[in-house]
Amino acid sequence: MRVLAAFDKCKDSLCADDLCSLAKGKIEGRYQGVSVEEMPQTDGGEGFSSILTRSREGELRCVRATDSLGRICEARVGFLETGRLSEEVTALLSLPESGSIALVEMAEFVGLAGLDAEQRNPWKTSTVGVGECLRQCKEWGVCAILLGIGGSSTNDMGVGALSSLGVRFLDGMDEQVEFPCPQTWDSVRTVDASALQSLPPVWIACDVSNPLLGENGATRQFGRQKGLRPEDDELMENGMFEMSRMLTAGFPGKEHDAEAPGMGAAGGIGFGLSVAFDVSMVGGFSLVSKWFDLEKKIQQCDLVLTGEGRFDSTSLQGKGPCEILRMAGKYGKKAILLAGSVEDDAVSRMKKEIPSVEIHAFGRKDLSLSENLARAGELFQAKLDELMDGMGMN
Repeated sequence: MRVLAAFDKCKDSLCADDLCSLAKGKIEGRYQGVSVEEMPQTDGGEGFSSILTRSREGELRCVRATDSLGRICEARVGFLETGRLSEEVTALLSLPESGSIALVEMAEFVGLAGLDAEQRNPWKTSTVGVGECLRQCKEWGVCAILLGIGGSSTNDMGVGALSSLGVRFLDGMDEQVEFPCPQTWDSVRTVDASALQSLPPVWIACDVSNPLLGENGATRQFGRQKGLRPEDDELMENGMFEMSRMLTAGFPGKEHDAEAPGMGAAGGIGFGLSVAFDVSMVGGFSLVSKWFDLEKKIQQCDLVLTGEGRFDSTSLQGKGPCEILRMAGKYGKKAILLAGSVEDDAVSRMKKEIPSVEIHAFGRKDLSLSENLARAGELFQAKLDELMDGMGMN
């Protein structure tokens, strides 16, 4: 029996590598005649650069840059020759046959997971370090940069990144505003792009389709998880509107579309970068699927195991584990999704779409959230044992 373990992360507990490794160790260690192929998944957030780079035998380089609160940190950036990629991937990203690309994970520099609960405040966080990293990638001579933007702690529209790439944000005295973040935007009067540096083409991997502003925009949809208080929604929204207007004025002659899908992802960094550079969006799951030849792997296996931290209504909107269930259903493969917690309505909707799919929570309702997170590995393996026994594999 061939099993494909294609898990995404469980935020704040187990990474995608952990889950795939636990599944392989548990199943192969207990059941004879069963082989498990590990295929960790990523949506552009935690694990993006390491998972994709390792899978193609690329190099992980250490880069020093500024984190979201202005402190110096070290993070890994992938470096990969384009010749190691499949024709499907090079065609998707319009890459040349020879050359190199950099794989940057925004969460490595300005990730939400890197901040304690009391440090999470999108008024004070900035993407300065992302811009510093992009500048380093350019110095390596890459022909393109692949930027995964999931899991960010920022809501600064990429203003910080632009400031690291030559854009000057000036106050009323024509003095540069240092470490620009939303709490400093009131002092900005002019955006000066005269010293803007160049970048190779940037591809942003993202499955979020939200626009920059409005009810479905960056602030109102994602501000809360980044520490924004409900009473500050309107103030932050107004600040983003004014800053988007100043950015547009700072780059005359370029098209600016704040309503385009994905402009509201990761605090609007896609909008800020696209105002200044050659930026294209690519679906995170579409990229990962082609990167790993996932469809072929599913066709070749007998059982698909996938999962994430929480399965809810957002999971149905293009997230990797749900798309894997759909792909397995397309080929009539048995598929099981394991999540720390599940939303009943989302499960019902998924089963209406694919009646044969199985979705299970491995978290325990009698335990607190902190206990479930601390014991996630143990609980995951226990549920896996239960499910495998139920399939008659004991």
